[in-house]
Amino acid sequence: MPSMPRPRTFLAALMLGAGLLALTPAARANALYDYGDRNAARIVSLLHGAPGQSVFHMVQIGDSHTAGDYFTDYLRTQLQQRLGDGGIGWAMPMYASGQRLARVGYETEGWELLNSRNAGEADYPFGGMIARGTGVGGQLTLKTKADDSPQQNVTALISQAAGDPPLHVFDADSEVQDIKAKRADGSWSQATFTARLPFIVTTEGSPNTRIGGWWMTSARPGAIVSAVGINGSELAQWDRWRSGWMDDLAVGKPDLIALAYGTNEAFRGNLDPQDFRRTLATAIDQLRAKFPHSAILIIGAPESLSSLRGGACGQRAPSLNAVQQEQRAVAKEKHTLYWDWQQAMGGGCSMRKWVNQKLARKDGVHFSQEGYERAADDLLVGLLHLRGGAVR
Repeated sequence: MPSMPRPRTFLAALMLGAGLLALTPAARANALYDYGDRNAARIVSLLHGAPGQSVFHMVQIGDSHTAGDYFTDYLRTQLQQRLGDGGIGWAMPMYASGQRLARVGYETEGWELLNSRNAGEADYPFGGMIARGTGVGGQLTLKTKADDSPQQNVTALISQAAGDPPLHVFDADSEVQDIKAKRADGSWSQATFTARLPFIVTTEGSPNTRIGGWWMTSARPGAIVSAVGINGSELAQWDRWRSGWMDDLAVGKPDLIALAYGTNEAFRGNLDPQDFRRTLATAIDQLRAKFPHSAILIIGAPESLSSLRGGACGQRAPSLNAVQQEQRAVAKEKHTLYWDWQQAMGGGCSMRKWVNQKLARKDGVHFSQEGYERAADDLLVGLLHLRGGAVR
């Protein structure tokens, strides 16, 4: 079951009630930095528009910190209370072991998951996962975890070959629809329909029919926050996705694209900082070329420990310092937004304190639900007090 929305922290409530404040670096109340993102002013306009008047879509792409959807669900809940519910957003094609989405659950029979992190070669679409039918009578159900049954405008990323039968969709209103890929040549395209959750997708068993993910939006404007994560992933693994995967992302029309990688890279003792920097800089260049009107946010890797023992602070992940330094350097060089997760935790030597306060888990890497929400609140305050055009 999804967590119930928590009230804003005292700090967030106080600052939001006071309106936009011009904060100097010395008086910073959050860890968000604007290094001159050219679309920051547009984000300001969207976040401070009247409820139900515009769409704001944040897409966060990353590792397990994203794949758990606790951090992003806090942002989703708060922004939708402020701007209206713009829809569910991105959903992975089917359930992935050890991962969760706060708003969507799955039931599957006769489908298998391919994951770009560990399932070898495939033409993975955006998100890096594929659901593939394995036999006659395959059934895939997408259901809501809330008490409601929201109607959504759905775009499925789908791949079919010539002669593949259509997929049958049965929704909560007992509507029955057949959907097919726009192109029946084995490449990735889209199929769109409107359905009320839960809905069931069945296949007649063609092994060539594949689903790469779902975009879901409501009929009304509002906020959407999409969590697109894979446990254990690194940014460099984008190379395993098909060359046109940004076309899949474009279907979601992102306003703010957040890159939340670095934790897994930080545990590689042989990390080449310059190689990591080139990978990150290239990713931003590619996103900027494809999405010239979207703001880009680099989320700095939080403090993570290879051991809670050792000195007063425990033992930091061996390459964490290098990862954090390169992330901030690229943010400055490419003029993006940058959120310093470690600063939001209280600075270096903070993970053991978070573990002791039950804000982080005993692995010294991941956070409790409350810990993710506390961190997300810092980013939320920063976004809501973003001025645009200011290099801080």
